[in-house]
Amino acid sequence: METIKFETYPLRYLAQITFEARTPLSLSSGENDIETDSVILKDVNGLPVIPGTSIAGVFRAAFNEPEKNEVKNMFGFQDQENDDGIGSRLIFSDAVFVGKTGEAVEGLVSLNWEDPFYNKFLSLPIRQHVRISHTGGINPNQRGKFDEQVVYSGTRFRCEIELIGNEDDTSQWEKIKQIGFGSELRIGGGTCRGFGDLAVFSWLENVFDLTDPEQRRRYLTKTASMNDATGLAPVSDISDQINRDAWTEYRLELTPENFWYFGSGFGDDEADITPVYEEQILWENDQPSFTQKKLLIPASSVKGAVSHRVAFHYNRLKENFADDMDTNDMAQHAGGNNTAVRMLFGCDLDDQIQKGSVIFSDLYMDAASTKIFNHVSIDRFTGGSLDSALFEEKVPYGALPLPSMHILVKTDVLADRQIKSALENTFDDLTKGYLPLGGGVMRGHGAFTGTWQEVK
Repeated sequence: METIKFETYPLRYLAQITFEARTPLSLSSGENDIETDSVILKDVNGLPVIPGTSIAGVFRAAFNEPEKNEVKNMFGFQDQENDDGIGSRLIFSDAVFVGKTGEAVEGLVSLNWEDPFYNKFLSLPIRQHVRISHTGGINPNQRGKFDEQVVYSGTRFRCEIELIGNEDDTSQWEKIKQIGFGSELRIGGGTCRGFGDLAVFSWLENVFDLTDPEQRRRYLTKTASMNDATGLAPVSDISDQINRDAWTEYRLELTPENFWYFGSGFGDDEADITPVYEEQILWENDQPSFTQKKLLIPASSVKGAVSHRVAFHYNRLKENFADDMDTNDMAQHAGGNNTAVRMLFGCDLDDQIQKGSVIFSDLYMDAASTKIFNHVSIDRFTGGSLDSALFEEKVPYGALPLPSMHILVKTDVLADRQIKSALENTFDDLTKGYLPLGGGVMRGHGAFTGTWQEVK
């Protein structure tokens, strides 16, 4: 097995990065508890942490080099059959939590859990999900109801990336920066349904030449602490950007026509059904504070509606009509079995698992006016009300526009003109009020109008 020799790689490219979550993060530990099906990963202090392996995996996947040898040379590989391999020249640290003082919380520390900021992390938000079948309902045999714990939007993390290299690696280091600053960077689970959108808050870096005594001393002086930026300088010449060759961006501007809501799955002291609210962290002068609860438009809800309508339009374009099929045939043209849905949104079938090619993001808006509707379930036999069937729902209303909705789609998938047409026809339906979003759509809620455009 080849070893990395100092003579070949005398340079050390080092960056210390502070990320801020623009949307909540799903950092599952693989465990569950009495409150949720999926508990987030925490450090020894009970604070969220992003494993270095997760960061490395995201950067490796983003490299996407035509020649695999270049990826192997950077990230290492092991070929046991031929007794060949090389260690990774890229070193990723864990991304540790940034506390209220703006410093990374490292090691075992004594936190004041009575502090309003840290106290919020004792009870993190829990998102409710349900898998929808091709009929638009819940298939009980699929155990489609689940929930997961997420990290607040606005939470900051800090990590370090180091490349053992030489002068020929300058272009590779620039590519690492482009990935880090890219708008499509997503980390954790649920990255295609709204979670994991990270933005670079600060990027400090330097290239140390270990053949130079002074630079070697400066490199050795810097400790492994995420609060030590010795010898590092800020980078400010790369802005948040999208790789237009790899991704196509759509922007939707939507305004509700009347009542709408995305349900929380819980009630309050006024109604049995309530909208979902969530808090965010805002930083001012490097001091964090939690906002008041904001209305949440979960990307997973938007994605589900768009996915089902894309299947309809793709079948229409392919002339796969329900009149020509029985029930079993219909299922073969819906969900993950539908080519457009599989290519755009991925699938999880018995014989195939495929990641989606569309990225949605959660949206937040200030709380709107709400109205409470009283409902009663009707006995289909007597025409009267069912006993104990009275319930109330609280819904927002008003013509306040939603925040701009940015949707990223892999450009190579849109090369199929029928897939592109099915997606854009769905956007037409959405902005003309033909595709309602959220809950209570069969009762008239969730109609939106607006505009959409492909951002060049």
